Amino acid sequence: MAGDNTKNHTVNLFMVYSPLHCLCAEQIVQHFESGARNAIFYLKPEFRDLVNESHWDSVTYLPWPRFEPEPGYFGRIRRTRHNLDIVAGFCRGARQIVLHTTVIDTEAINYNINFLRETFPEADFRIRLIPDGTMNVEQQPLGLFRELLQYSRLARRIVCPELHYYRFKGDRTGSDDRLVDRIYLLPRFPHQYNPAKVVYLPSFLQTSDGSDKERVMKRALVIGQPLIAYKRMTRESVAAITGKISEYLHACGIEEVYYKSHPRDATREYAQDEYSELVLDKPLEHHLAECPYGVVIGVCSTGLLTARMILPDWCKVVSCGINLMKFPNNKERSSYTDIFRKLDVEIVNCDTP
Repeated sequence: MAGDNTKNHTVNLFMVYSPLHCLCAEQIVQHFESGARNAIFYLKPEFRDLVNESHWDSVTYLPWPRFEPEPGYFGRIRRTRHNLDIVAGFCRGARQIVLHTTVIDTEAINYNINFLRETFPEADFRIRLIPDGTMNVEQQPLGLFRELLQYSRLARRIVCPELHYYRFKGDRTGSDDRLVDRIYLLPRFPHQYNPAKVVYLPSFLQTSDGSDKERVMKRALVIGQPLIAYKRMTRESVAAITGKISEYLHACGIEEVYYKSHPRDATREYAQDEYSELVLDKPLEHHLAECPYGVVIGVCSTGLLTARMILPDWCKVVSCGINLMKFPNNKERSSYTDIFRKLDVEIVNCDTP
């Protein structure tokens, strides 16, 4: 969809580099920014197919300078400088420029802040944070090393004066910074941000009527992991979990069960014959937004956290048998169980076999 100068003079710039970022960006545009000029810049080429062009005035690949520098000397700096011109090209005539990103300390994104403010001094410039999953549950202090690193990034002005790194303190996402006026979060997510800045996104669920919900509640997804292969669990423990999962799903009235194997879960360790294999040609985030399940269950796969981020609260997300897993230490065990509890992932323990 080509740019339209008759639109609102607000320009929204979205910097994304994960499937979740893409989904969140589309939600923000549809529910909060439909009257503005909206451009999405994806920093990793594999995410091109995740972007729905119908939502955007501009869709542009912006190579990450650290991973795709231009050839020759100072290739990383030259790539960064070239990217700045690409982004600025969409901002001509803007009265307000809003940069949407997950964090502002990433150099692929940060240099845009001062460059755009200096290139368009007449425009009101703001930053809005888009969700980045579990990173938003607790604040992420920059720390002394990252604060000092900002000065090394400032030194690039010696080679290229336009690379003026925006220095800040506090949370590495930039949530404490004066330029950040809004922080979008996933529904129900706990946080430590200033409540006055927080705006919750609506549910990603694309089906909403009663019949859909009734059908969804009878369908479950089991997320596999290579627990025996990685020596995280004995065969006896996996057998106990397999039985416990079946028992749980039966108690929930589930009629359809799908099994999503881990790429390294060649033996489908706790699958059963009656489970249908789920093979995806898209990220799990996008699949769950289009095809929700009444129950998503596994042991400690990150897929459980993904499901909790995407699915509404009337869908159950369950960790089954994590008490039987072997962890290197108690700290790692606690970190898993703590994040599950914070995100309302139900924890079901299994008896020791």
